[in-house]
Order: sequence, then structure tokens, then C-alpha cells
Amino acid sequence: MREKYRRKTPFRQAKEEVLIVCGGQTEKKYFEMFNQVFRPSLGSVSVITAVETKSPMHVVEYAIKARNRKNSYNAVWCVFDKDDFIDFDDAVRHAESNAICVAYSNQAFEVWFINHFRILKAPLSRTRYKHELKKFLAFNYDKSADVIDKISSMLLTEERVRTAITNSRLGYERHKIESAIIKPSAFESCTTVFKLVQSLLSWTK
Repeated sequence: MREKYRRKTPFRQAKEEVLIVCGGQTEKKYFEMFNQVFRPSLGSVSVITAVETKSPMHVVEYAIKARNRKNSYNAVWCVFDKDDFIDFDDAVRHAESNAICVAYSNQAFEVWFINHFRILKAPLSRTRYKHELKKFLAFNYDKSADVIDKISSMLLTEERVRTAITNSRLGYERHKIESAIIKPSAFESCTTVFKLVQSLLSWTK
């Protein structure tokens, strides 16, 4: 009879996938390569990337629908840039209110690349990103598939990634302290991609 009342271990559904919905091909290719490089140590977590190349709000809506269709993701992230989109702030708020994580870049994902080499202490227009990256690379930067593969393989080392996390976090904290308007669109030359990368690295064994 005692066996009947023995406390059972609660069953927990395995959640072994992280969905990353990217707003562009650059981000998608980077995180696909991130998964390839760190996959041996990412344990049972599988990083999946999808692309919805519309506005930030469309990316968030895509992520919400994907999460609702398959409610077994460990986490769902949206990765998008400010660029010239007017729904940038609304998209960040909409994601957060629906328990979707956001890794945004203002103005573009190349801020994350630059942070692998130095911290951005002042606003830098996206028209200057190519010139800035050329200082650190042995080749010209553009958004072609070959170049994104090349720069991603170059930057995806533990040392470089840790540097980027530190520089991005410091830049983000500086904006929160110094900005009169606390909203992502006011955080020029800032990225929160470090939050997503930190989250993924927390799964490494």
C-alpha cells in the first residue's frame, strides 16, 4: 500500500532548442556559424535560425507565431536592426510583453562585429561601419555571403567573443546611464546581441 503513496518525480518535457528569428541574412549566417563552432559544447541545445526579412515588428510577430506553433523551445529570440524602421521601439516592447527575448542593434548588426575589437564610446553612423571594420580586418567588409562567412569564422573564438560581450555590455550600460530618453532607438551605436550570445554560451559544458 505504501507504494501507492510514494511521491513520484515530476515529468519535465525536454526543451532542447533555441529559436533565433533574424531580420536579415547577415545575422542568420553569423548564428548558423556560431552554432557550428560552439555546437560540440552546446550540450543538447540546438540553435535554429529563421529569417523574416521585413520590419522589426514582422520579425517579432513571426517569432510569436513560431513559438505558439511549437511550444517546446527553451527560448525564442528576435535579432533585428534599427536601420530606418519606425516600428523599432514598438517591436522591442511587443516582444518583451510576449516573453520573446530581443537582441537588437542600433543601427545595424555590424556594431556587434566592431565590438569584437573596440568599444564604441560615441555614435557611429552605419555609413562608417565598413571603414571602421577595415581598420581591423585584412580585407574589405561587405554583406556578401563569402565575407560574412570569413568575418564570422575570424571572430568566433572564445577570446574575441568575450571581448565583444564586455564591450557591448559596457556600451549598453553607458547608454542607460547617459541617455535622457530610455528607449532603444535613442541608443545609437549600441547592441544587445551580447545578451543572446551570453545565453547561448551558458549552455556550453
